[in-house]
Amino acid sequence: MLLAAVLTALLLAVPAARAGRPDFLRQVTRAQYPHDHAVLALEEETITYEADGRSRGVDEIYLTVLDDQGRRENTVQSFSVNLAYGRLEIPLMEIIKADGRRRQVDLAANSREDTSTRNTLMNIYNPNQKVIKVFLPDLEVGDTIHYRTVRERFKPVIPNQFYGLVVGQYLFPVREYRFTIKGPASMPMHHLVKDEVKGCVRYREKTTGGRTTRSWVFSRVPALTPEPSMPPYTQVAMRLLYSSLDSWEAISRWYFKLVEPKLRPSPAMEAKVRELVANRQSPAAKMAAIYYFVAQQVRYMGITTERNRPGFEPHEVSLTFSRRHGVCRDKAALLVSMLRLAGFSANPVLISVGDKLDPEIPLPYFNHAITVVNDDNGHPAWFMDPTSETSRQFFPDYERDSSYLIADRRGDTLRLTPPAPPESNCFRLQIEDEIDADGTLTGVIKATCTGFSDTVMRSILMRRSREEQGDFLRGMLRRRRPGIEIIDLQWADPADRSAPFTFSCRFTLRQTIRPLAKGKSCFFPLTNMLNPGVLDRWILGKADMTRRKFPLRLGYTYSTIITEQLRGLPALGRIRLPVTTAYDTDTITYYTACSLSPPDTLTIRRYFALNRLEVPAADYRQLTNLQFDREQETFLPFVIETATTGRPAE
Repeated sequence: MLLAAVLTALLLAVPAARAGRPDFLRQVTRAQYPHDHAVLALEEETITYEADGRSRGVDEIYLTVLDDQGRRENTVQSFSVNLAYGRLEIPLMEIIKADGRRRQVDLAANSREDTSTRNTLMNIYNPNQKVIKVFLPDLEVGDTIHYRTVRERFKPVIPNQFYGLVVGQYLFPVREYRFTIKGPASMPMHHLVKDEVKGCVRYREKTTGGRTTRSWVFSRVPALTPEPSMPPYTQVAMRLLYSSLDSWEAISRWYFKLVEPKLRPSPAMEAKVRELVANRQSPAAKMAAIYYFVAQQVRYMGITTERNRPGFEPHEVSLTFSRRHGVCRDKAALLVSMLRLAGFSANPVLISVGDKLDPEIPLPYFNHAITVVNDDNGHPAWFMDPTSETSRQFFPDYERDSSYLIADRRGDTLRLTPPAPPESNCFRLQIEDEIDADGTLTGVIKATCTGFSDTVMRSILMRRSREEQGDFLRGMLRRRRPGIEIIDLQWADPADRSAPFTFSCRFTLRQTIRPLAKGKSCFFPLTNMLNPGVLDRWILGKADMTRRKFPLRLGYTYSTIITEQLRGLPALGRIRLPVTTAYDTDTITYYTACSLSPPDTLTIRRYFALNRLEVPAADYRQLTNLQFDREQETFLPFVIETATTGRPAE
């Protein structure tokens, strides 16, 4: 067991650091860091690598706890290791007290080795992915956690290559972090510090005896202040990227060579494809039939036990097909093979879901595998994720605007998956109603959900009984317009994915006309709703700060369209239309349009579209302004002048 190896290493460890409290720890005080919970007083990390990609790294850390929150956040130290590629030892773990006393941590009594649960939540078991947790139950404010780890990488994921990413900025200040890599001078090394904090990084390079030493010192680095719904830290914090890979095309060719031999179909697969595409004339219908088979009939589950490159290498597609289960790379490879049997040009794809990789330095830090179908010109046209087992969409929206790399014989470059058009994720509300003299509205509502709006509605309703589904839909309408009476509610079966989800009802809404001054009254149509769509409140609610430093990740593009065709209102008098705000930017599109069709039909159309998945900090104010304007417009009435009946709307 790995834990036994750790304990053995502890017994054989080099002598602990000299007794007492190092001078640099005296610089870490509450007066020096008045608002911080902990401080990285010093970290020294050195990695020695060889031409075949093997490496050995020693990392020594001094982390000082300044208050009770810092103590709580650091009472457990976690270390991860993938035993298929490397080993981890912890030769030193101690607590340095404020007065200089040192207490060795008994690893046998205070540590535990577990199999990582990160993948088991997705129905994947990886026996090689381990997490070692070291518990520090007696940690006190003012203590410094001091430990040393030794990591050995005996097999790189990509043979004969060495690469990595180092974060130089954390949620706590960094007094000093010294990072060094040493390797053959003949091995090229591309490196870059991104989002550098000015004046906080120094770099040195030296070559002697055929080996090159590259050193970076990160010093006096302020803490990174997180914001809600911001991109991952590795996308915005100061970070160092280094790689011996000369291009993204090299990674593309490597993955092609790894996967292509696994794509040979079996006779049973060929027969299944013939069955699936039979009597389907259009390419789109054939593609859909194959996709839904792999997505819904091949279960997403598996055990990561591959011998060559576990985590990247798929099983033989014939094995995945016969077993009817596999993880993402297995299902993606199977889908590629079956699509090719049907005559499509398809390729496996590596993707970094929820993150954008830095294009300047090639790093194979992908976390998922999908499939792409190319058009007649060989360009990527249709992305497909067969692990999305319950959705009608080929490609889920949360994988949009993510870095991807196609496995290609000639090599391909890093790109971003395109955002979905807002209209593809649409909640459409169509209202036909009429008003009587006392201001009672009666009519019909029909709602249609497409794309992600459809997926959200189904996921909510399928967890409920039929009675609970009706209660939810009624409550949804009542929250958007209090006082509405719902009659004869009908809705589609959420388990039937053959068509977009719809629901409809008749309704009554009383007292929509209120008196004003003499000869005037005001009317509030049904479309005067705040956050009427399925996604409006959830997604736009993320814009809850006055200003931002980092981009806001909204995750989805979508649109909400409400159309109300109202009869009878012009007969009550001359109508003055409210003055509304319009937006038409790269981030949002929003407007209200009104038109009068003789003899007495007033059409109100309210349109909103979110055009981006991630909003730059410079454009963030657009969202907060929109929230204010939309809320105000729910209180803007149509004014009726009863003394001039029959006059047109203005």
